[in-house]
Amino acid sequence: MKNGEVLECRKDPLIIELAEALKVLSEPNRLRIICYLSGSEACVCDVERELHISQQLTSHHLNALKNAGFLRVRKDGTSSYYSIDTENLKGVNETFCKYVDYRKVKPGKRQSCEC
Repeated sequence: MKNGEVLECRKDPLIIELAEALKVLSEPNRLRIICYLSGSEACVCDVERELHISQQLTSHHLNALKNAGFLRVRKDGTSSYYSIDTENLKGVNETFCKYVDYRKVKPGKRQSCEC
């Protein structure tokens, strides 16, 4: 890195958004929910049954994912159907790949250390 040059990731506000999104996704049941819903929308009881977790815990995780923008909710009578918000997930994925893509890692040593 040349003198005065600033890392793009240091000044990009999307890094903070990515960190917050990764915090939400760091819970294994939430990742399982995203995986399950990638097949199609589902109601709370379907998610609960598939993941073998309580209704209360299922609702908690679905709400956390919804509040973080990962899920959409469709009401039908007394039932709520959850599906993935693909635009939000796409944005998180693009930011992740922009800064944490293994294909962009440059192997080797730095030429010099300025400390």
